[in-house]
Amino acid sequence: MNDTIVLLYYAFLIQSIPIIAIAVVQDNRKASAVTHLVLLAGLILGFSSTVSSLVSSNSTLLSFTLWGIPNQVFRFDSLGLYFLGIIQLVAIPTTIYSYSYLNHYISNGKSIRSTLVFYVLLLVSTQVLVLANDAILFLICWEVMSMSAYLGMIFEKEKREVRSGSFYYFIMNHIVAFLLFIFFLLLHHQTNSWHFSDFHLTSDSGAIFIILYFLSLVAFGTKAGFIPFHFWLPRAHPIAPTVFSAFLSGIIIKTGIYGLLRTFQFLHPTPEWLGWLVLVISMISAILGVWYALAQHDIKKLLAYHSVENIGIIGIGIGIGFIGSAYHSIPIQVLGFGGALLHTLNHAIFKSLLFIGSGVIYQNLGTRNIEQMGGLVHRGKYFVMLFLIGSVAISGIPPLNGFISEFIIYNGFFTTAKILNNYYPILMLISVVGLAFVGGLAVACFTKINSIMFLGTERKEVKQFQVSFYEYLSLGILSSLCVIIGFYPQPFIGIVTKVLNHGFVPENASSALLNINWMFISLIFIAVVLGILVVYIWKRFMQEKYGRRTSPAWGCGYERLNSRMQYTASSFADELNEISKTVLVYHKNIKKPKQIFPTQGSFESHAQDLIDSKILLPGFRKLSSLISRIEFLSYTDIRYYIAFILVIITIYSVIAFLWV
Repeated sequence: MNDTIVLLYYAFLIQSIPIIAIAVVQDNRKASAVTHLVLLAGLILGFSSTVSSLVSSNSTLLSFTLWGIPNQVFRFDSLGLYFLGIIQLVAIPTTIYSYSYLNHYISNGKSIRSTLVFYVLLLVSTQVLVLANDAILFLICWEVMSMSAYLGMIFEKEKREVRSGSFYYFIMNHIVAFLLFIFFLLLHHQTNSWHFSDFHLTSDSGAIFIILYFLSLVAFGTKAGFIPFHFWLPRAHPIAPTVFSAFLSGIIIKTGIYGLLRTFQFLHPTPEWLGWLVLVISMISAILGVWYALAQHDIKKLLAYHSVENIGIIGIGIGIGFIGSAYHSIPIQVLGFGGALLHTLNHAIFKSLLFIGSGVIYQNLGTRNIEQMGGLVHRGKYFVMLFLIGSVAISGIPPLNGFISEFIIYNGFFTTAKILNNYYPILMLISVVGLAFVGGLAVACFTKINSIMFLGTERKEVKQFQVSFYEYLSLGILSSLCVIIGFYPQPFIGIVTKVLNHGFVPENASSALLNINWMFISLIFIAVVLGILVVYIWKRFMQEKYGRRTSPAWGCGYERLNSRMQYTASSFADELNEISKTVLVYHKNIKKPKQIFPTQGSFESHAQDLIDSKILLPGFRKLSSLISRIEFLSYTDIRYYIAFILVIITIYSVIAFLWV
């Protein structure tokens, strides 16, 4: 165990080396090559060490000293190592893609040195964050992670939408950081320690227990993107470089999930009402997230809302786990937390795949608007196949990985209804219907995406559609993981079980996951695939034997079909969006032809985020108006602002002194 931890330290050191290479190597292309090569070496070494630590018999190590670093600064327990493994697993293909992605900008004469530095800082700080056992170290890594993501996000700061979206992200991070300062300060006050391993309170602690959970839910929930704290996410993800978008959605928002799960280890058992609060918020996030996604036409904004949806699904699992904790039911906790943990991994994989795919499309077409796409299957059928794998996985359709984790959460619903009785069967039935509804909307949304973007004829002339070897490699790794976890989930279930046995339920008590006959499920999936393969071979044999009759497609009286006769993204989803048009702030612009011989008509639909457009923006305008009336804030002399800062620092110092 100690040897693998030493390798992790060296992996972090290797990943930090590229910062020196970026400063020394003058040529942009060479600096990029060296940076990505060294990063990959460090990530692969780190991932192999992390997996080795996770599968070892003892996956908890709190006291380890290397290079003079004090004991208990890092926490190498199962939960931290699990999230570390997710970060490294996703970072490997993302880094491969990053090399190809940034080469496009190098070819156009744009400097990418600062972006490389921020990417390295983002990777290293995020990994150290989930291993931190010290609250101060955690907050430092949190700030470095947040600011490096922000600075990487403004790569194209000359664009107005980039400045606006990054501002949302910037403000969100400062609010979250402030709440986390209070959260850890209160924990320190209660336990007289800054170490995570010393934090433990029960519901008998009184009001402080509720206050701490409230701070945790708001702070970590905002970072994760739960509704109504999601407002920053659909603005920040679309404007970031695709490499950062993939990492933001695949990994960074998962640090919020990590924080919630770590909070549970600090504060348990949880009261029943808290489990229901998390479950209801998560169900609302899942339903509205996918519905908002269905109304979008910007591919990256659509994927951002699907992050809200899937964070909601993860939160549903956490809510079930909280309810199980309230009733001290190990099977309910195992299925709830187990489904949440596995879906965290699955979402990181297929969402990174889809964001990288959207980046490839944007580089070739120069637009993120789905309405202007079409017929791409004729340009890159292998790319379309890989993107389709991610689409099926995120929709929770068997036999891919998204189905496996959602299947565990469904089992959590049924097990909760069976064990707790009373009013739980009807409430769990409603929850099952809600999650199934989310799955149905997800299928509709990705049917829209794949049919509009890839099928039919081109709406916009595509001179070339090129996918580099590195892009195919990164997409191939992620899509292969979607297939592997779907067909053979047993090793991943075993790792999740080990995580649950260290910090969530008593040792060797998490049998609920293992009691599911995973081999039978795998055999069903394999049989279905073999059946399809047999039908395909038989079809090819019959075609070769008897030939194939071909004829023109039935054009409904139109001999020359064009792109204007195809479904648009707006028309495809219109009826579903009409159902919830008030919440979606959904409106349409229709220009109907009136002549006997119709002239050109048009149909467009638009949706606005209810929280953003009806609450945040009006509130911000009122706050701005109020601040503008305060005479002190209108001074232009910088000395007034310096004096104001000194006064605030003095007040904070006095509060800290009195607190201690």
